[in-house]
Amino acid sequence: MKVSSIKLNFILNTIRLCMGAFFLLITTPYISRILGAQNLGKVDYATSIINYFILFTALGIPAYGIREIARIRDSIFERTKLVLELGIILFVNTVIGFFILLFLINTIPILKGSKTLILIMSSWVLFNNIGLEWFYQGMENQLYITIRFIVIRIIVIILMFLWVKTPEDFYKYAFILVLMNSGSNILNLINIWKYLSFKGIKWDILNLKKHIRSILIIFIGTLSISIYLQLDVVMLGNIGSEYVAYYTVPNKLLRLVLVLITAFGNVLLPRISNCIQKKDKENYKRYTNLSLKYILLLSIPSMVGIFFLADSIIFVMAGVNFTISILTMRILCIILFVVGIGYFLGYQILYPHGLEKYYTLSVTIAAITNFVFNYIMIPKLKQNGAALGTVLAEIIGVLIMLYFTKEYLKEISFYKKENLKYFFAAIFMGCFICGIRFLNLGIFTRLLLSIIVGFITYFGSLFMMKEILVITIISNIITRILKRREA
Repeated sequence: MKVSSIKLNFILNTIRLCMGAFFLLITTPYISRILGAQNLGKVDYATSIINYFILFTALGIPAYGIREIARIRDSIFERTKLVLELGIILFVNTVIGFFILLFLINTIPILKGSKTLILIMSSWVLFNNIGLEWFYQGMENQLYITIRFIVIRIIVIILMFLWVKTPEDFYKYAFILVLMNSGSNILNLINIWKYLSFKGIKWDILNLKKHIRSILIIFIGTLSISIYLQLDVVMLGNIGSEYVAYYTVPNKLLRLVLVLITAFGNVLLPRISNCIQKKDKENYKRYTNLSLKYILLLSIPSMVGIFFLADSIIFVMAGVNFTISILTMRILCIILFVVGIGYFLGYQILYPHGLEKYYTLSVTIAAITNFVFNYIMIPKLKQNGAALGTVLAEIIGVLIMLYFTKEYLKEISFYKKENLKYFFAAIFMGCFICGIRFLNLGIFTRLLLSIIVGFITYFGSLFMMKEILVITIISNIITRILKRREA
């Protein structure tokens, strides 16, 4: 089966990220101002509950499915068989999880208060699992994913501005969030049949049992990650919905940047898994080194830049009512580098090698640490305590993964001194950004100027230090420009 090139997949993935960033830039300031901290916090709290049920009903199938589809994607018989086996597991678990959710929101007092919101968003659980997003990622069908993503986001933006106009419209906002996620999954289900063939498939050849162990191991790891992505929101919600909003606004913005930082890794995961399956060590090393450089290239300057520009970002994106979130963003920005490295170790080294048990152990210990820190710090420091707990948990998780991957890291350029170039360039960039703060400029103008100057300073410094990835990118751009002029 013909597979799209890495370059094309990356371009398409980047288009989705740009659309996602545009979506957030357009909707976040509007929704934050219209709904206010309290109502926005209610929706975020309900979303965190729904995300837990999505996690439990999906088990570890999304991550497991990407790897397994990538390994056998050239055989239509094998991929059809795999989709059926994992699909049956998903269906049974989803039905069970849905009824448990209905039971809990009618019996647990704290959930009864959010019953209407949770009911509105409950269909998200069902549609998330029937969409089989992992299949398309494993097949590296980035063109379809990109077109679908853009169409759904455009529809959602229109609906938000048409329907959400007062603080009482937070129910409509919740429904739109469900539509944004469920719409994509419905299209997935309609489109998937052209990739499958049931010829020769019989019920007696299906083997669900062989997947259970790996799925559960991955699930435990995914659950642990979700704990320090969602538990802090749940714990803050028990104190007050406004604290949820003060935390989730900077957290959402930073998670968007993280999506950009890990974008290339998402594209490479199926390819790396395929290389390991075929014992193609040369391309395996090439892809992992490329992924590492990309993560360092983006995560380090993003961390430094957001630390210095947190006040301007919060004012522009959320307004003066969210001033309290500035310190929260400065604490949380550390995760851009830490999570980037953790993603590389987990999804580019451990997962493709079938060593998910070590990844699971690392993030489970980190999750326990996160709970302890949150329990101690959230009552005293509120949203800043949640931010500190998240950062410390991520650092501990990465340190453990470094131990388990030490032999594999010797084969690539992880510990080479040349990686320090990214830190030096980011520090140099930070000095310029600090200088701009002393200029008498408006908030938006200062933010825009800082981003432009920071971008030029950072990449210019790396070019002067002859960083190979930057030189390659610039050379390719110049070559294309010259070819167009000649044509």
